[in-house]
Parts: sequence; C-alpha cells; structure tokens
Amino acid sequence: MKNTLTFQPPVIAHRGASAYAPENTMSAFTKAVQLGIKWIEFDVMLAACGEMIIFHDETLDRTTDGKGEVYRFPYSYLHTLDAGKWFAPTFSGEKIPTFSEVMTFLEETSIYANVEIKPAPGQDKELVLRLVEEIETHFKHLKSKLLFSSFSAKSLRYLRKRMPEANIGLLLHHWKRHWAATSDKLKCIAIHVNHEILTPDAARNIKDMGQSLLCYTVNNPARAAELFSWGVDAVFSDAPDKILI
Repeated sequence: MKNTLTFQPPVIAHRGASAYAPENTMSAFTKAVQLGIKWIEFDVMLAACGEMIIFHDETLDRTTDGKGEVYRFPYSYLHTLDAGKWFAPTFSGEKIPTFSEVMTFLEETSIYANVEIKPAPGQDKELVLRLVEEIETHFKHLKSKLLFSSFSAKSLRYLRKRMPEANIGLLLHHWKRHWAATSDKLKCIAIHVNHEILTPDAARNIKDMGQSLLCYTVNNPARAAELFSWGVDAVFSDAPDKILI
C-alpha cells in the first residue's frame, strides 16, 4: 500500500503535548497546535455504553478522580470525572473527550492524527466496528489524515477488512517473531517502535521495507537527533517543541 503521509516537523505530540497539559485531553491537543506541531497521537477505547473515548489506561485511577476499569462505566458517568486536576490545579474540570470531539478538533485545526486502538479484552471487533462506523458516517473526509496503530494485530486485521484504504502502523514494544510478516499481511505503511529497542541495522531494515519508521516516546533532543540520523521519520514526544530545538 502506497504511503502518502509525511511528518513535518518530524515529531508527533504523544497524547497531545502531555508534558504541558493532562494527557489525552483537549487542553493537551490544543497546546500541541499552539506549539506548531502538525501531528497528535491519542488512544481510543470503548465506554460501557459503546461511546468511543480518548483514554490510555485500563483503569481510571491515575489520570482521573475515579476508580476502576474504564470499560465498565458508561460515558454519562465518565464525563463527570475530573481528568485534569491530577496534573495541575489549573486544569481542574478537564473532561475525558469523546472520539467525535477530537475528530471535530482535527477538522477545525487541519492537523493529522495517529489513532491508537486500545481494545479491552475481547473488544477488538466491537471497537473497530464503532470506529469505522463513526468515521464513514461523519468524518470520511479526514481518512487521509489518520494513521491507525495498535499493539493488537487482531484489531488491525479487523480494521484492514472494514476499511481497506486505512493507513495502518504496527506497534512494537519488543521485537516479536514474524513481526515483518504481520506487517506485510496487514499492508502496513509504518512501523512504530519503542526507541529503546531500535538499532541502526533494524532501522535500515525497516526503511528498506519501504515503511515509515516512527519511534516512541522520545523526550531527549540528542536521542531524537540520533534516531533521525538512522532514518527515523518521526518521534512521539511529550514535549514536542523541545525535539525541534
């Protein structure tokens, strides 16, 4: 599948500009835009009611004033939680966004997004079906600006079947057996690699495959420069402005 995506500047705001605002919130995404970043990354999962929400952890405890597993609660409850004051008092009252809210934000700002699919156990198909339905119904015109990724090959297989033209990236925290074959079967255009496991040879191999090579999570400008010298196309960063120094 032909890769038409470019990354300029070569940095993606990880869960938004999450060094400056609470991760995966509208404040973090807005801050990324204010910093001149053209790409944001966020995580999508399902609430109990089927609403798609932007959230990273399996539980509410770390980044909200709620407790328990996220997928057990409907959005009518999740929307009442404070998703900002854990980060700083000035962000008190920040809400967990919906996928639809963030997509509307993409429309208004003309930026690109890496959508990480994070299904709860057994929800791979349900989440992908909801995702595709929402995009095809309301945001079809944004498909070329979206790069989907996941650690779940099952989710990506469902996505490729339901949205054949989707831009897909395979996430690798550790090197897995047959990862290259998996990427080929999924017709991935990108490999998203934990920067701690990347070597110059591995980077060269991925680039020789014709893939975009993205690395997470890089907050050190010197490390970013080294990765770029190996052929890395972009890095995910909590402080994306510092990577550009």
